Amino acid sequence: MTETTTSSLILHHYNESPYAEKIRTLLGYKGLAWQSVITPKMMPKPDLTALTGGYRKVPVLQIGADVYCDTRLIAQVLEQRQPTPSAASGQTWSEVVAHWVDVNLFGKAVAYTFSQIVDFLDDAFLADRAAMSGATGLSREMVKLSGPLARQTLATELSWVEQGLLGSGPFVNGSQPGHGDFTLYCALWFARFGQFDFKPYPATLAWMKQMKAMGHGERTELSAEAALDIARHATPQALDYESVSPDPAGVAIGQRVSVQPELLGKESVEGELVGINAHRLTLRLNSERCGTVHVHFPRVGYRVRAARA
Repeated sequence: MTETTTSSLILHHYNESPYAEKIRTLLGYKGLAWQSVITPKMMPKPDLTALTGGYRKVPVLQIGADVYCDTRLIAQVLEQRQPTPSAASGQTWSEVVAHWVDVNLFGKAVAYTFSQIVDFLDDAFLADRAAMSGATGLSREMVKLSGPLARQTLATELSWVEQGLLGSGPFVNGSQPGHGDFTLYCALWFARFGQFDFKPYPATLAWMKQMKAMGHGERTELSAEAALDIARHATPQALDYESVSPDPAGVAIGQRVSVQPELLGKESVEGELVGINAHRLTLRLNSERCGTVHVHFPRVGYRVRAARA
């Protein structure tokens, strides 16, 4: 059993989450030990939001009293923690693929998969996902109707992936996996829940088998209360990046600010800005359950502004 310390990797996630699968596979590739805290699939998520100050999406990586949101940032943290084997993108193309999946392909994979499994989802889950996306409603018929177009688009865009893998091989990133590989894998992994037929794409299938074979590293279970107790008794680490203050967004170190995702999940997090530059930003939060924590976000994909009085 893995001993829990303030330097242990604690992943807040649930097993069916595609983006959590991205990080679980990255942990497997790097051969890392980690502790698993299972969160609810839908709101309320009282333990997770107590730790993050309101951020609801998974996965979230906790190391002591430092909390990292968004898989782009989590991947960077794991690369710093365990540089070998490297998952840093040696080719710019790999980062382009990761961005394309985030803003395009992932939504198609989710729409297709939900259209195939919607009869097995309860009303509360559908209502939660509608709220998360900002939609006014999400009926079962609407979900089913989106399936054929999503499947057609997936088939077309997978033909691009197939040709790309035949040209770069064995990974999107070249000779070793990079950020684009792990991001693409989690979207296609999720499409398999909808029984998407990958047989017409043999290079993609072979690549997916390589990614799956990486496993998930050494996983042990941890309760949410134990994870919050670790945060409460730890001290946030000194920031490992230099800040630019005032920032072009018009905010400055020491100011109380609000951070909100630009895409899915519109819940904002408010706290004292303690670090910011073109790549990252960090808030200091205080609560009875967690004590003082630093919550970290990537800069891309998040809007920061002065908090309302």
